[in-house]
Amino acid sequence: MKSKRSGNSLIGVLVAVVIVIVAVLVFAFGGIPGKTNSTRADGKGSTLVGRSILKGQDTKCQSYLTQVRQSIQINTDPVDGFKPQSLEDLKLGSQFYVCPIGGESYDYDPETGDVHCPHPGHEKY
Repeated sequence: MKSKRSGNSLIGVLVAVVIVIVAVLVFAFGGIPGKTNSTRADGKGSTLVGRSILKGQDTKCQSYLTQVRQSIQINTDPVDGFKPQSLEDLKLGSQFYVCPIGGESYDYDPETGDVHCPHPGHEKY
């Protein structure tokens, strides 16, 4: 006896293949090919995965800047307010002095003790 639903399995497989293709386009390639979806100031991260990785690197940059600023406070002379002349004087390690995304050295003003990241999009960090 022949089943009345013999065509449903082919349709089900085709629907599953289409869903997988759409998922690959969205997650791996950032959507429809030819369209760029980067909303970052530096223009990086056009895919969902790329944006997620760069968001983690943004957080890493913020963490490095926080640690450098705290180290500057610790190394500031409490009597005369003398601040370290360079970031290397803090002796934190070379990875703490550069942005993890662009590799730019952090800008440091020894007069004020201000340090910030010059990478596009990190101006407020």
